[in-house]
Amino acid sequence: MPSIEVDFNNCDSEGRVRLNTVGARRSLNESQVTLRSGLEVELTSGDFSAIKGIVEYSDSESVWVARFDVNDLRDKVESPSEP
Repeated sequence: MPSIEVDFNNCDSEGRVRLNTVGARRSLNESQVTLRSGLEVELTSGDFSAIKGIVEYSDSESVWVARFDVNDLRDKVESPSEP
């Protein structure tokens, strides 16, 4: 499953995260994945654990987006450092 770095503060009016940020474009270029509607992806963001998303095309904004369940968002839990 391709992994895409996203900004969960960059969502459209339907709550889908836009895949047009610098981080998302970098992730897509590195993985060489071609976006298509229905593609399952892993959405990553610095402060959150990775979650599943489903790619869709936003006709109203002419941009790729990913639908995700906001209830799946969880803060990353840092591992305690070992002595």
